[in-house]
Amino acid sequence: MLLPLLSLAGGEKIYSEFCENCHGFSRQGSLGLPLYSSIIANYSDRYLQRTIKSGRPGRIMPKFNFSDAQIVKLIKFLRAGIKAPKYDTTPIKGNIKAGHYTYEKYCQRCHGVDLKGGQGIGKNFSWKKDRKISPPSLANQGFLYSAEDQMIKHIIVNGIKDTEMISFTKAFNFTEQTVDDLVGFIRSHERPFDYKHVTKQIDEPMSFVYTSPYKLEETINRLQESAAAYNFRVYPNRALLQGLGEFEIGDEKQVVVRFCNFRNMQAFLKLDPRLGVMLPCRATVIEDEQGKVSIVLENYKHAVARFNNEQISQSVGDLVEEMQEMVKEALW
Repeated sequence: MLLPLLSLAGGEKIYSEFCENCHGFSRQGSLGLPLYSSIIANYSDRYLQRTIKSGRPGRIMPKFNFSDAQIVKLIKFLRAGIKAPKYDTTPIKGNIKAGHYTYEKYCQRCHGVDLKGGQGIGKNFSWKKDRKISPPSLANQGFLYSAEDQMIKHIIVNGIKDTEMISFTKAFNFTEQTVDDLVGFIRSHERPFDYKHVTKQIDEPMSFVYTSPYKLEETINRLQESAAAYNFRVYPNRALLQGLGEFEIGDEKQVVVRFCNFRNMQAFLKLDPRLGVMLPCRATVIEDEQGKVSIVLENYKHAVARFNNEQISQSVGDLVEEMQEMVKEALW
C-alpha cells in the first residue's frame, strides 16, 4: 500500500525542483501553461513522456534528461490518481485543404495565422488581455512529435476543462470529417525532428559596441539628447559600481544612460508582463585607461529568443533597431 504513496512523493519532489518555477506551486501556470489534473486528464502517458523528453524547441519549455523511472513518478504526481487515457496511434487521414479552411475560420484567432500560438506565453496575471491563457503553438515540433492524432481530435471534440479551449463539436456542430480534416491540417506542419539535437541560436552579437569620437561627458549628453529626439523618456544616469558590499563605489568612467519609451513598454506588457524587467532600456558609456570612449548596447533579442513568439520577437527587434539608430544619431 505504501508503494504508490512513495512514488507520488518522488514525483512531487521532481516537480518542486524542476517544474514549479514555470508551472506554479499549485500547477496554476505562470511562464508555463497550467497543469491542473483536469487538463492532464486529456493527455496520454506517451504524450507526457515525449513532452518531458523533447520539451518545446525554442520556447520556454526545455527538454529534461530524466530517467524513465523519474518520468513515471512525475506523471503519477501530475495525474493525482486520474486514469490515463489511451489513444490509438494510427494517423488520421483528412483533407488538408478543407482543414486549412476550418482552421482559418475557427482556430486562427487564438492559435495564430502560422499556428505558432497566441500573444505572450503561459498564463496571464497582471495585464488586461483578451484571454487568460496564451494559446499554445500547434506547429511546434515538440508538440507534433508528442501528440497523437487521436489526442488532438479528442481535444477538438471535447475541449479542455479549466481552460479556454472549448468543445467545437458542441459549439459549432463539427462533424467527424471536419475534425479529421482539421487534425490532418495541423499534422501537415510536422517535420523530421530529433529532440536530442535541438538548438536555436541568434546570429547576432550579445551586445553592440560603438566607438565615440567625443569625450565621455559629451558622449553622454549627445546620447541623452538623441534618446529624447526618439521619444524616449530619459532617466537619471547611474555609475556602475566597483567593489563589494559596503566598499562599493561608483565608477564615474562607466555610466549607464537609462531611457524608456512608454509605447514600447505598453506593447511589451500587453504581450507578457514579465517583459517589464527589460525596462527602462540602457546604454553603458565607458571610458578606458587610454581615454577611448565606447557605448555598449545590449541586444535584447537574445533575452527573448527562448519565448519563440513572433510578436514578442518582432516588438523587441523593432526596439533594438530603434536604439541602434538612436546611438548612431548621437555619434553622428
